[in-house]
Amino acid sequence: MITSTAFNPLRVAALLGVFATPLHAWEPNAQVLDAAISSGDFAGYLSKISPWLNQKSPAKPDEASLTALLNTPAFHMVLDQHQLITKTGADQLGAFAKASPANQTFLKALLRNAPAMDLYLEGSVPISLAKREENKWTLNPASLDIWQKIQSADPEAKDGIYQKMAIAISILPPGSVNIGAGGAATPADPLVRYHYYKTAHENQELFPSFDHLTVWEYSKILCSGSTDADLTWAREMINNFRPDLRADELVVNSTSLVWRRGAPPQFYPNGGYQNFKNVLAGGGKCGPRSSWSVMVCHAFGIPAIGVGQPGHACVAYKAANPMTEPQPGSAWKVGYGAGWDKSTVEATKGESLKGPAFLEGIEKRTDAAKFSQVEHLRWFASALTEAGKAEAIMGFARKINDSITTSKTDLTASLKPEEAEADPGGKAASKGGLSRLSASAASPSRLAPAGKALSGGIQVDAASFAKTGGKISWGGQVPNVLVHDSFGGGKQVYFQQQMKEQWADYTLDVPAAGVYQIVMQAACINEDQLLEVCSGDNLLATVLIAPAFGVWQQTKPVELTLAKGKQTLRIQTPVSVDAEHHKRGIALKNFQLKAKAN
Repeated sequence: MITSTAFNPLRVAALLGVFATPLHAWEPNAQVLDAAISSGDFAGYLSKISPWLNQKSPAKPDEASLTALLNTPAFHMVLDQHQLITKTGADQLGAFAKASPANQTFLKALLRNAPAMDLYLEGSVPISLAKREENKWTLNPASLDIWQKIQSADPEAKDGIYQKMAIAISILPPGSVNIGAGGAATPADPLVRYHYYKTAHENQELFPSFDHLTVWEYSKILCSGSTDADLTWAREMINNFRPDLRADELVVNSTSLVWRRGAPPQFYPNGGYQNFKNVLAGGGKCGPRSSWSVMVCHAFGIPAIGVGQPGHACVAYKAANPMTEPQPGSAWKVGYGAGWDKSTVEATKGESLKGPAFLEGIEKRTDAAKFSQVEHLRWFASALTEAGKAEAIMGFARKINDSITTSKTDLTASLKPEEAEADPGGKAASKGGLSRLSASAASPSRLAPAGKALSGGIQVDAASFAKTGGKISWGGQVPNVLVHDSFGGGKQVYFQQQMKEQWADYTLDVPAAGVYQIVMQAACINEDQLLEVCSGDNLLATVLIAPAFGVWQQTKPVELTLAKGKQTLRIQTPVSVDAEHHKRGIALKNFQLKAKAN
């Protein structure tokens, strides 16, 4: 190997840059950090970086000098290291490092990665500034273990959305929050849950807003106490039975479908629901309905948490469109109970906040740059030994926090507050807002017969009716069946829950007189659901729709006799004068009429 002793001005300049401070002054360096990780001696490492951070404090702190300091990469990284070690505990972090070579490799990368540390630290802090200033919160070293295992199993967890998801589930793994009615008996394994949501995201099963969340918001999804099977089913149920609820990502409105009653014994065996299918089919009062609200939001990738109110439980969720009701302008909304003024939520583990304080804290985070600046100034202040400087820097942090504007909203408003104590009249909407039929009692007659020929019969699309009508039970319903855009394409019809009457007429051209079998592609969520097939005043057939938990099914064939030629068949729910025949909502995609084989 040939070496050169020639003068190298660039090398000299680099060395001078390193030793811009006196030669005896200690500077953070990779060798000392690696030694601390290898030995697990983070107390020793803290004893070096703490004085260094104190030395970096401006003699007279002002906003300009502090901003410049935070924007210095080396300072930013060491400040993050100090905060992570302090909040985890030097001994606990040392034990984690010494537990395995994989943990040491993980820490060597993490403690050099300021953006990753920022995500972890900022995603872990309490919501309210008052709680953060108490400075009693800590980091659980078990979170690092989960994060390390996810990152080792999936290299894509080192960046982007999947990194945020990995951090989120490490901070708040399944089982960390109240599981609620219908939840899993055993919490999901964090690694399994991470891969579940990653796969759902890759398959585009989650709502678009899922791509634009913070670590804290992801934690309010991936922590779900539901089984993965229930989360998958919930998406299928909405996509089949009520695809209109996908509009504006308002699947939380499916809570109106959960029958507000004491669940019958078959849905509540041994004193528990067992799963969320039983919650939907059996119904329940505020507790199960709150659990449903949270679960169905989690299923589609919407942050949601349970809310406690005096004598009641309901839900808070992040709306994709902040301008939707209630509280237009505020992304986080409360529903199925009273407003924020009556609410209490567990914002982070062990942090119980009143609704207005929660809402204010969440809105302060919407300005991510300022929120990060506030937190780093607070961490810097807590690292200083000189009380005067620490308080001055904390003052700048408070000033920046106060400069973050929050939207003014009606704290008394709530989504569907009338359903807190009563069974609902759900108001259905299509992708364009209200059902396109909501303006009139009936659609105009069609000029051509509905249906297309099949071998030995006819298939009729449910949305191809000639006319529809009905009688409502309360304001908010519309006096006819509703037409929804099917998730997989085409149209479908929805017979609303609890209507006095509703029907759809189909003009058919029957190829030959005789006995036919009618089979429907339908979906319902409750027992004892049926549709009647009539011709004029004559009841031709009653089609029972088995409770398949909102998933499309083919009904059992039912016989009816038809004349040859053009005629009108009416599909209807039974007439219900005093709620004696109320049905709970039926989706109909199509029906087939096939001549019975001799």
